[in-house]
Amino acid sequence: MEEFLKAKSRIDFLIAVLTMNILSGPRKNRFLILFFILCDVSYFYFIFLHLRETINCEININFLLPLLIFFHLIGYGVRTFVGILKQDKIEILKKNIMCLYNENEEDEVIKQLLEKHLKDSIRIFLFLNKWAVPLYFFSAVCTSLYFRLNDDYGLMFAVPFNVPEGTFWKEILYVIQGLLIAVTSLHSLTSDLGIIFLGLQVIADLNILNDCMKLMNEKIETEPKFLRKIIKRHCFVIENVNLLSEIISETSFLQLLSSCLALMFGFSFLLKYMTGIGNYVIILVAATLSLPICFLGEFIRVKSDELSETLCLINWYELSMKDQKIFLIVLGMAQREYGLKAAGMYSIGFYTFLKILKIAFSYSAILYSLSK
Repeated sequence: MEEFLKAKSRIDFLIAVLTMNILSGPRKNRFLILFFILCDVSYFYFIFLHLRETINCEININFLLPLLIFFHLIGYGVRTFVGILKQDKIEILKKNIMCLYNENEEDEVIKQLLEKHLKDSIRIFLFLNKWAVPLYFFSAVCTSLYFRLNDDYGLMFAVPFNVPEGTFWKEILYVIQGLLIAVTSLHSLTSDLGIIFLGLQVIADLNILNDCMKLMNEKIETEPKFLRKIIKRHCFVIENVNLLSEIISETSFLQLLSSCLALMFGFSFLLKYMTGIGNYVIILVAATLSLPICFLGEFIRVKSDELSETLCLINWYELSMKDQKIFLIVLGMAQREYGLKAAGMYSIGFYTFLKILKIAFSYSAILYSLSK
């Protein structure tokens, strides 16, 4: 498939970033991953020095925003560690996805369904990959410029050596701050794109299964073993959904928690300083921490629910007694709830994102009313 071959090198890089694979792959990819790690560790250390110097000073946005970034970097470090631990599961899911693209289907109708849904998923991924990175990088540059022009923010990191006084060296520090923000943001986005790619392929797999089930009434008469194909594909889809859920279980919980804390911070300052553009930027960035994974979870949940609805439209009473028993097993499997779960307990969906918004705004309003 032309679209997949076009995106394969990028996909391999995204998977390598998820698993922090610096031992294999193209030299360029390994260098970029090492560069990401170096920048993340440096930025974490510089912010730690800044917080240590300002912890006994007045609590203002120059202290609270680096504190928020500090917690986010800790969460991202845990996320990276989890990716390394779950490297085997990520590779299994990647292998299953490769099987979809390499599947040799003899039935022409099913072959067309495979090509259609897989092409659609790759096109969506290529669109997101094309525009998300430049937009994130542009946003990081604009944010850095805003911090430079607004004295309330100023420098939000410290270096472990004495910097000569003067305008030139001060501007150099602001440039370094902007680069660190841009690179760490790009690293976070790259990991998110890797998860989004895996999620889009799982959604495509669900769409393929759903359309194959719709063909069952006409196919079961000409192809007696078609129901067994459906069962095999259904088990394959369930395995992929469960693998994706296990891969992002801990990291999605950290994303939701980071998003909630950042939204609380943004809403609190927005209620106090309504004209501050930086507060709106914080809220927007906080939303992007959890919104993609919530939309992904919502689509997977909806597509999973469609499977049981499609099965109910099948003329099961026309099947043989043996196939009817098999059909009941498939129906029972389809009626179970499948989807993404944070920490293995909390369902991830659009309603989850709305709950986070509600909690963050409610706590911010309470804190604001108590401070008056």
